[in-house]
Amino acid sequence: MREYRWHGWTVQIVKKKVKNANFRIRPEEPGILHLSIPYSMTYDEAGKLLEQPRILRWVQKYEKKLREQPPALEERREESAEHFSVYKARLMELLPDMFRRWEAALGVRCRKVTIRDTRSQWGSCSIRTGNISISVWLGAYPESCIEYVVVHELAHLLEAGHNERFYGILDRHYPAWRSCREQLKNGRPQASEPE
Repeated sequence: MREYRWHGWTVQIVKKKVKNANFRIRPEEPGILHLSIPYSMTYDEAGKLLEQPRILRWVQKYEKKLREQPPALEERREESAEHFSVYKARLMELLPDMFRRWEAALGVRCRKVTIRDTRSQWGSCSIRTGNISISVWLGAYPESCIEYVVVHELAHLLEAGHNERFYGILDRHYPAWRSCREQLKNGRPQASEPE
């Protein structure tokens, strides 16, 4: 890993098994810009990517969003930390039945399901191992959104990429996926308040 300062940000560059360079800012680490690059790319080449105007615009847009909504983000973090165990318990209750039902509907089988404290994505699927990981924070959302993530990750066992075939599988099996995705993107849970 290589780390340095850039326009007031800490940039962490990590070489991974990826096809293209990926930029990510995690809400829980607002001052760090994560950059994953293919093994074939040099750190100097990665540094040049940061100087592209579109990357600078993307970072500036994110900074503006943080300036406009810091109290809401902080409140959400506090609320999330307070209800962590409630969300996990809710998912542990809902997920087994959802996975059983959707594995049968899609004709696939995942090897293992884990609930993790991840904030950068709602779920992930390892095609190689057949393991699926679900973010504990998904427990704050309605069952329809949780179910959408389950279907989304299981669909990756049929189609690895986010392409026309993948979205066709979602359209066929879970037509409400777009509204669920929108709700998750907006970051506004509407599940009933944990007691």
